[in-house]
Amino acid sequence: MEELRSKQSPEVVELVKKINNVRGTDPEKHLDLACDLFDLACECGNEDLKNYASCMLGDACCKNGDFSQGLYYLSAGVQAVSKTDEYQLTCRCYNELGIIFRSESHFITAEEYFINCIEMARANRLYSDEAVACSNFASLCYEMDAAFQALEYSYRAIECCTFIEDEILKNTFLITNYAFIVKLYVELGESEKANASFVEMENLIKEYPDFNDSLSVLLARLYYFRFRKDDLNSRIFKQKCLDEFYGCDDCILYFDETKALISLMMDDNEYAELENMFEHIEKIVPKQECVDLHLYIENCRVIIYQTVDDEKKLAKSLSRYHLYSEQKNEDSKRSFIATLRLRSELAQEKTQNLFLLAAAETDSLTGIANRLKMNAVVDELFEMANKEQKLLGVEMMDVDYFKEVNDTYGHSKGDELLVSLANVLKKITDNKIFVARYGGDEFVIFYYDMTDAEIIEKAHLIKESIKNTSEKMGLKGVSVSQGIVNHVPRPLNRAWDYLNAADLTLYFVKNHGKDNVRLVHRATDLETQNWE
Repeated sequence: MEELRSKQSPEVVELVKKINNVRGTDPEKHLDLACDLFDLACECGNEDLKNYASCMLGDACCKNGDFSQGLYYLSAGVQAVSKTDEYQLTCRCYNELGIIFRSESHFITAEEYFINCIEMARANRLYSDEAVACSNFASLCYEMDAAFQALEYSYRAIECCTFIEDEILKNTFLITNYAFIVKLYVELGESEKANASFVEMENLIKEYPDFNDSLSVLLARLYYFRFRKDDLNSRIFKQKCLDEFYGCDDCILYFDETKALISLMMDDNEYAELENMFEHIEKIVPKQECVDLHLYIENCRVIIYQTVDDEKKLAKSLSRYHLYSEQKNEDSKRSFIATLRLRSELAQEKTQNLFLLAAAETDSLTGIANRLKMNAVVDELFEMANKEQKLLGVEMMDVDYFKEVNDTYGHSKGDELLVSLANVLKKITDNKIFVARYGGDEFVIFYYDMTDAEIIEKAHLIKESIKNTSEKMGLKGVSVSQGIVNHVPRPLNRAWDYLNAADLTLYFVKNHGKDNVRLVHRATDLETQNWE
């Protein structure tokens, strides 16, 4: 697998090229290829490639409408990718995370991601990505009743178009944003600005007539003519909006436009037509998808049935509203659990990687990490435990009467015993346990995010394993003393406080008969004689 160890490897480059070719045109193929890239990255063990592939897979999940998985994979990779020169991929991730969190009503988080995308895109002259994020953030501002901020970011999206070379993409941004601006000025009651924006939009459409019948443009015209009290054109464009709406099979893509059209129909008390619209939406949008839209529909129904005094339908609609609210809560919980699980996995992976790297700097006799590397590990583990408020355990252990072993059997036998002891420790290491030789016959064991009971169980396993191993070597009565401290980092704690407390505990054990285990939460616990 050596040839597949980075993003520059030929196989990876070719796979990424295929992914980019189908992105936006073939969602299923896009997802299959992104899965292949992610599997490849996992096989290679290259963390940079894995983070990159995770973002690519998250993007593919979003393009397939699977926002739960999209959230998981985007969150897994974006923090690391944002520190590389993959600026466009990072912008894409930020934008999609903004969309996901907006759909789950986490508006502040959505705002942060959109702003992050805008700032990174602007800094790196990624104008199309900036235009997308500005448009999305403008829509969020509108939803939050921040109309002037919505205008500001719509105009920023238009400003970006000056630098976009792709004519189709540029015109899409220009026309959809001017259509949005027309609606905003109408709602703000600013007649002159609404007129100017409407003229700008219509001039663009004359130049690019393919956009003439898009729902966003038709809706802008409907808003404009209603504002101008032009009843004839209002009726014409209301019908055109409805025709385009019924001909559309992707209400999720036109979520904002769909809600705006429903709102206008509500204002006009078009209840019969609204029922037809609701049925159309429910037919093409599964109940488990776009819960916000279903909630909006049921809220409108509640208003309608209250207005017409239809208690039977009102009761049914309230029941459905409750069910969708529960579904939204469950979706939010799933997202929370997914990100919580991801956080745990990333912390575990970070710990595991730290231990693997540390093992590379080993003690020449025993083959486990040396004291120099141990110093680096304890600092990092302390920082992680302090940040995450996790338990950190440190054990100091040494061989009882080791000098007598050397004097009786010779130094070569003593060295053999230390090697055997280190082999015992190697067998218990995992992604939460790290071992190192402190010096002489002293060893250090770090336990990350483990309870007292779990640590004591490991300590006794070590003790028994060493006893059995030494007996096989012909060394009778070899024992070890073990002093352990375990607690969540406290204010003013330092990493070395753990080592000092563990060392004090070890010498407490040695001064009280040796051949025992003592676990404390702070050095003052040594004043008691209760043994764990």
